[in-house]
Amino acid sequence: KLKNIVVGFVKGKKKHPNADKLSLCVISTGDEDFQVVCGAPNVEAGQKVIFAKIGAVIPHGNFTIAKAKIRGIESFGMLCSESEIELSEDHSGLKILDSSFKEGTPVSEALGLNDVLLEIGITPNRPDALSHFGIARDISAIYDVELKYPEIQITESNQAISKLAEIEIEDTINCPRYSSRVVTGVKIKESPSWLKESLRKIGLRPINNIVDVTNFVMHEMGQPLHAFDLDRLAGRKIIVKSTVAESSFRTLDSKDRKLPPGTLMICDAEKPVAIAGIMGGENSEVSNSTLNILIESAYFNPSGIRKTSKYLGLGTDASYRFERGTDPDGTMLAANRAAQLISELGEGKIAAGVIDVYPVKIIDKSVTLRINRIEKILGYHVPENNILQILQKLGIKIINNNHIELQLSVPNFRPDLEREIDII
Repeated sequence: KLKNIVVGFVKGKKKHPNADKLSLCVISTGDEDFQVVCGAPNVEAGQKVIFAKIGAVIPHGNFTIAKAKIRGIESFGMLCSESEIELSEDHSGLKILDSSFKEGTPVSEALGLNDVLLEIGITPNRPDALSHFGIARDISAIYDVELKYPEIQITESNQAISKLAEIEIEDTINCPRYSSRVVTGVKIKESPSWLKESLRKIGLRPINNIVDVTNFVMHEMGQPLHAFDLDRLAGRKIIVKSTVAESSFRTLDSKDRKLPPGTLMICDAEKPVAIAGIMGGENSEVSNSTLNILIESAYFNPSGIRKTSKYLGLGTDASYRFERGTDPDGTMLAANRAAQLISELGEGKIAAGVIDVYPVKIIDKSVTLRINRIEKILGYHVPENNILQILQKLGIKIINNNHIELQLSVPNFRPDLEREIDII
């Protein structure tokens, strides 16, 4: 859909002789120069921009670019914002491209938009498949290929996390585990283009390097995360507790929400700062002045989140995962992954150590699988080697095998596997 839309170089810019708010630009595509009248406030000489040549069809509005006379001056093409080529909703000005892009390159190629996207419908019983990693795990079992984890390398500073933050869980039934990392001295800025494009391709709007990392890791690993501005948490403390009376809370989207008694909340020493598993509050969100970040990576009881989400009529990518069941054993891995990326992209330092409050351990389920039962139910023979290989690739541990039956330990990320028939 972006045919004839290329990377253009703004060779020159001057004021339009007959209009105050228009500029007259010379746009180069490397082998040709074009005169273009532009009304965007942010166009400057020396920029790389999105240039729609004559004949191009602009996706937003579906109109074809033709040679035009604008206030008496001929214009041969158009410079585009992100919204015009349907990259995002942003139409505040031109999309300024990376200066390393070669002029004349098709924009779809420059921005990596010639990708193949697979849209997968996940049934409600498979929360483990609500992430790129979860899908990869299934594929590795189907094709018997190795599953590769993201490489997580953490360099810690000499500042101890215990001196920076404290976490307490009062409601251990609705929040069995709360893991956390702290990153100090971060710079809040725009994410690099690889991260922004990764999010855009899955339909998310990039916000800033910190929020983008939490969204990226959630879709990569299936663990929702939340980044708090540590300095805005009273007492630098997190207390996870449920409300006793009806209360009101202002969420990130600037709406005041009425909460019923028994709503699980993330609080600091003085006040609530987030509706657990659903949405953060305005009073602790990451802003341009944020310096220190506390990463929340928790496991919440699915039924509690489902009840609150339904009551509030508020569904988010995080609640979607929590109410189906996330992996209580994956919280620390996701916190480390996010800390690594935040420190790399935000130039911050990762505090030494982790806070991982896990008062009531959730144990893996054990299931007995009779080997001859598989053929009885499925109607065909599966060689024992294949059975073992499939189970192991899916993360199911084989505790004992006497070739008649298998004693299995089913990981917590598979809440759908409870009995022998589920395994079959």
